Amino acid sequence: MSETWRKLARACTRLGAGLLVCLSSHGAIAQAVANRQDAEILIGQSCQLTGPLAALSNEVRQGAQLYFDRVNASGGIHGRKIRVIALDDAYDPQRAAENTRTLIQHEKVLALFQYAGTPPSMAAVPIAEAFGVPFITPFSGADPLRQNFSRYVFNIKAGYSSELDAMVRQLAVVGITKVAAVYLNNPFGIGGLASVERSAAVHQISLVARVPLAVDGAKLDTVVAEVAKSSPQAIIVISAGKPSIDFVDAYLKAGHRSTFYMLSVISNLQLESALGKRSRGIVISQVVPSPWNRSIAVSREFQALAAAKGLGEYSFSQMEGFISAKFLVEAVKRAGSKPTREGLLQALESMSRVDLGGYAVDMSPSQHSSGRYVDLVIVGRDGRFTR
Repeated sequence: MSETWRKLARACTRLGAGLLVCLSSHGAIAQAVANRQDAEILIGQSCQLTGPLAALSNEVRQGAQLYFDRVNASGGIHGRKIRVIALDDAYDPQRAAENTRTLIQHEKVLALFQYAGTPPSMAAVPIAEAFGVPFITPFSGADPLRQNFSRYVFNIKAGYSSELDAMVRQLAVVGITKVAAVYLNNPFGIGGLASVERSAAVHQISLVARVPLAVDGAKLDTVVAEVAKSSPQAIIVISAGKPSIDFVDAYLKAGHRSTFYMLSVISNLQLESALGKRSRGIVISQVVPSPWNRSIAVSREFQALAAAKGLGEYSFSQMEGFISAKFLVEAVKRAGSKPTREGLLQALESMSRVDLGGYAVDMSPSQHSSGRYVDLVIVGRDGRFTR
């Protein structure tokens, strides 16, 4: 054998050993991933960790984590603990789509849970469908997430159209006929405006203004002036989080007065912090029971766990996260000791007439949106909500 061939043989030997080491390492990594999956139940979430809706998103996550912490402290589900992998999308649907692919393909999550906001949720659903991943309880009341049936999407709260219809019906009952609609200038707000227009036509309410609100809250002075010139008796704010509160703040500071109606995606904690006494009289629709109502079992459970964590202030957003976590845990329990995505889908569809502690859900293979609860509350003189 020539020297050239001897060198080549030695190189191949070294390469072979290297490949063995590489393959061995790859096998170890694969085994480590498998062990992690055996030890944990991985849940994926894309939400607002930064940006104008971050505080609201944090409240929802806080409520869900209260329940997950209790389950994990009790040994988890079939001995496996729940871990939520949350990625920031800053309310950007493109980032939400990228996060979704990362969570599904890289993190190998069992399910997607409590995505925050309509645009991020709408961007994620086609990806979840393509990979067969359950998309559970998004923090959005958008009609397309309910009316366009998908085997992979599950909602347990009423949609925005139900909330907005309740507002319009109440306005008609009390004799208010001149109403303005301020809506977030994105699919969430535009869809909500369409719902208000339909309800207004039925209840003979005149929409004297329809004014878009920028997602970043820009040009608030212009928005305020456009609304105020119609002198509305009431203003329905079809928005979420900080932009909604900033509009009300700017409207009042400009010296105008009206009755404000706001959706459940408004944090009562943010409202009180930003507006103080000026929040009195604001009407907010709610889609979950009050976290202060001790006559309801799920509220008592929430309060006990919140107190144990030193959480002194409650919000409806926390309560929504808490109830959604209870729903997810019950489904995972039903999916068996080693749940798969398909097994979880079947478990979710088996949840017919399930009571989560005074909050009922009713799922089936043909029914994935069971939310019917809608209530209107008003901020009273003491800053507390009353019906």
